[in-house]
This record gives sequence, C-alpha cells and structure tokens, in this order.
Amino acid sequence: MVGTIQFEEQAGRRSQGYWLLSRLFLELPTPARLAELQDALAGVESDSKAFRADLAFLRDAVREAMAVPAAMAAAVEYTRRFVAVSRGSQQPLPFESHVREGCLPGAATENVRALAAEWGYGDVAPESGSPDHLGAELRLMALLCHDERTGWLTGDRARATESLRRQSRFLDDHLALWAPDYCTALAARAENSYVQAIARITASALRADIAALGEISRLVDAMRADTPAPDVVHLNEYSRH
Repeated sequence: MVGTIQFEEQAGRRSQGYWLLSRLFLELPTPARLAELQDALAGVESDSKAFRADLAFLRDAVREAMAVPAAMAAAVEYTRRFVAVSRGSQQPLPFESHVREGCLPGAATENVRALAAEWGYGDVAPESGSPDHLGAELRLMALLCHDERTGWLTGDRARATESLRRQSRFLDDHLALWAPDYCTALAARAENSYVQAIARITASALRADIAALGEISRLVDAMRADTPAPDVVHLNEYSRH
C-alpha cells in the first residue's frame, strides 16, 4: 500500500540526494572533502543500470583524485569551471541565465530569487554568487523536498502536496530546462575525471528525478492502495540538514 510513510521516506531520500548534488558544485574537492565523499558513496544504491555506471565512474574518479597530485588537478579544473570563470568565456557558465539567455545576471536570476523569497528561503547558497547557480538551484530543490517530508511526517498533507507542486514548478520552469543538458555537455568537454564524473552523475540523477516526480505526484493525487511507489535514485547518507 502506498501510504504517507513511503512518501515521507521518499521525500527524505530525494532531499538528501539533491543536497549531495548541490555540495558537488559548491565545495572545492579538497582531500578531506574527497575522503568524506568516498565514504558516503559506498552506501549509495540504484536500480538504474545507467545510473550505476555513472556512480561507478564517480567512485573511481574520487578514488583517483584522493592522491595529492590528482587532487590538485581536480581542484584546478573545478575552480576553472565553477569558481574563477571568465565572463568572456565562450563556454556556458554554471548559471541558468548564462546558459539559457547568454547573460549574467538575467531574467532567470531574478525569477529564481523571487521564487525562493516567495517560498520563504531567501538566499539558500550565498557562496554561489547567484541564486541561479547550479549548486544553488539544486539546494533549493533539496529544501523543497525536505519541506515535503516534514509535511508527511507531521500529518500536514496540504504542506506536503504544496511542496510537491513547487518542486514540479521549479523543475519544469528552471532546472529541467538547462541543467541536464549543461551537465552532459560539461562532462564531454571536461579534462579532469572528477569534474566529468560530477557532471555525469548530476545529469543522470536529474533526468531520473524529473521522470519520478510526475509519478510521485500522480500517486499522491490518487492514493491508490494497489499502486507501488515508484523507484527513485538513492543518493542518501551523505549530507543531512
């Protein structure tokens, strides 16, 4: 039977997964950070063959990057792609407005800022420099999923379903329109295996969640006793908030 406990657990896993992904794009891959990530990835599971391949690639990349020279190389490309990026670069920057509009800031910047404020979050990742940075958008999704879990946990179905509606809106109007393709292209052009790996795993996880969220919403609306809960990627046990 599909019940609120299953929805609560699923929302918790999705929140942890999005939080993990946000950290991949917001935190420099230092040796300590890589060691923490390696431990966390040991417990990650998925039923998706494609996702398992990307997960194995990420595990290998993390293990390789933990050696001092390799860690430096990972940090250098990470900085070049996500931190000290030239605005005059011909490559898309990790910001929705730059990818979709070719400018920074842009309409997407203000739209995401307005949504975050409307939903009571404000600046969820000040270190990102802009609310439409990929890491910031992933973090906002993590918080929305966390709110959904809280709704189910406290018996506040209205809060849970409103959060689901917000998740769908944010994916449809923002993340889904640029992040999977951006990450796929980034994985193709990246020179360092760690950067390739975090781009690949993010593209896979986003595409899986975009598909899963529609089914989750349908099940919540129907609440049918004979319908199994949909599978979701388990990117959990890494970062809690």
